[in-house]
Amino acid sequence: MNAIEELMRLDAAKWINRRIEDLPDSAKYRAYSAIRSLQWASRNYEAEMPIPAAYFALHATEEAVAAFVSSAKECGYGEDAKINLRDHRAKATVSLLAQKTSNFLSDFAPSVAVHADSDRLVARFVVNGEIRYDEASVRLFHFTESSDGGRKEDFLEELVQAFGDIGELKEAVVTGQEARNRIIYATGKSLPTGFVAPEASLRRECQLTLGLIWAAIDMTRSDRGGMTFIAQALRTARLVIEDMSPKRPDPAGS
Repeated sequence: MNAIEELMRLDAAKWINRRIEDLPDSAKYRAYSAIRSLQWASRNYEAEMPIPAAYFALHATEEAVAAFVSSAKECGYGEDAKINLRDHRAKATVSLLAQKTSNFLSDFAPSVAVHADSDRLVARFVVNGEIRYDEASVRLFHFTESSDGGRKEDFLEELVQAFGDIGELKEAVVTGQEARNRIIYATGKSLPTGFVAPEASLRRECQLTLGLIWAAIDMTRSDRGGMTFIAQALRTARLVIEDMSPKRPDPAGS
């Protein structure tokens, strides 16, 4: 059994798959496409074609990013959700952000299970050494200012620190943007790179895909634009995207 099959057999993954139907159409079809790409990745891997498998796994994450952003656009996140879904660099930024966010959340040692009686996802997590339980929702988390405990507008500072500096962050975005092409396409100067550890890639992309779809579903079950963590994540992504966008020349020449 490969990593995708293993993850998709979990009750939480099955719950997420069932709830895709609740998404607005603009997000729903992209989420279904993401799941289909995971299935293709799994089948290719079982057929001993790990490189196409890794390619489809990356595509699954890209479709899940589109589902997440589409849901945010529909769920009242306004300016924060103004991310161009046709911009591959923008989608690579959100994907990278999702990966790093999962690392941030790992400090809380979260685990998720389906509560049979209510048919809801329940989270177990640790805060200051205390084990807590609650309905699994993005609303449980947000970044705060260290000085007064107030909620931050974004977490760009934390993201940059995770990479060491802004240059490394930008390089990681570009690498993510070009990853699919480098896996499978040759250039005039080199062969395709393939993947050193495709099984690890399948697991990572499957987890990211499911996490992004879950966040999209969670948005539809909350007050419009009401989840701080979603707004912080979207603002952080937009700051990175804007910083990497080519600067237009000043028409006045100043």
